[in-house]
Amino acid sequence: MQPSGRDATVAIVRCDDYVPEDVDDAVRRAIDLAGGIGRFVAPGERVLLKPNLLQGQEPERCVTTHPAVVAAVARLLVEHGCRVVIGDSPGAGIIYSEANLRRAYSRSGFFAVAEETGATLNYDTSSASVAFPEGEAVKQFPIITPAVEADAIVVVSKAKTHMWTRMTGAAKNLFGLIPGLEKPVFHFRFQDEYAFGRMIVDLNECMKPRLQVVDAVVGMEGDGPQSGSPRKIGVILAGSDYAAVDTVLARLIGMDPLEIGPIKSAVARGLLDPEGVRTVGDDPALFVVPDFRKPSTYAGGRTGTWRRVVLAVVQRFGRIYAPRPGVSGPACIGCRKCERICPVHAIAVAEGRATIDPARCIRCYCCHEICTEDAIALSRSLPGRLLARLLG
Repeated sequence: MQPSGRDATVAIVRCDDYVPEDVDDAVRRAIDLAGGIGRFVAPGERVLLKPNLLQGQEPERCVTTHPAVVAAVARLLVEHGCRVVIGDSPGAGIIYSEANLRRAYSRSGFFAVAEETGATLNYDTSSASVAFPEGEAVKQFPIITPAVEADAIVVVSKAKTHMWTRMTGAAKNLFGLIPGLEKPVFHFRFQDEYAFGRMIVDLNECMKPRLQVVDAVVGMEGDGPQSGSPRKIGVILAGSDYAAVDTVLARLIGMDPLEIGPIKSAVARGLLDPEGVRTVGDDPALFVVPDFRKPSTYAGGRTGTWRRVVLAVVQRFGRIYAPRPGVSGPACIGCRKCERICPVHAIAVAEGRATIDPARCIRCYCCHEICTEDAIALSRSLPGRLLARLLG
């Protein structure tokens, strides 16, 4: 049974492509099935529409929320009488500046979204501290100004695998409310993926987004959230509860929801009963992709006593199992993004090339996530390869 006051209903609607008319129809049907736009926002409210912007990449790369999905949600909100602001803080290796926002909006197609829908793009790079005394992991967050000033937040995330958190969808997308170069501070504080998940739950409970829409038309498999490959899933998801929406998404891509840090934390706090998650709309079984390629850091898969023993070893000796990032010399352009993002200052750039100190590296993979040149390669030690083979 779900906790009182929380709705674990998730709408699933088929959407086979990014043709604007098809996306509009799918988004409207999904939100109608979730209760209708009037359930989530009121006319006249200032709404922050929060996509997955990361660094801003071309839509076909599937790094960012597709502009057709962002436009469909923005159009619906504007028609309802809301004042819509599209905003995000790019990845942590990117300085949160107006110039970088403009670049990211342009490459991701969000400039056109604003022009088409009447929404505005955020260029305010200030932030404020938001207290959250109820937090279990964090009592105060630095939050970008458009989120602080918004009457409501609507999250439009992208279905992707993630090298560190296994999956990024509804809950993890809210990490973009933390100003760019503040993000490494949180990676330093929460070096375990499940501790990081507890922080993400605090952030969602603090900011309370009202509506979740997931672009799962074409997701990213493999070594996401930036270096993976596009893979069709074929759906739009919508709901009010981030953990419930992520539970459905995890099942669609063949992951155990309780392996995902924010879901596990939400369940532990009594915020979600995974067995009580209900879907409406199209049959989720039609869209499950069991061979969705997991990140190379993923230790999920088979069940059984032996695997549980090996997993216990992995958790105890995580640094042995976890792949180590290293720099591929010819590809590195010395842009310093990885140097800026590293929460433990394990990366230095000299003579136009980055180097990583393996003794200081905490295996958070922020450098791999932020590198647009595919210059960060991952490799396992011999013991790590043996453990990976046992878990394969």
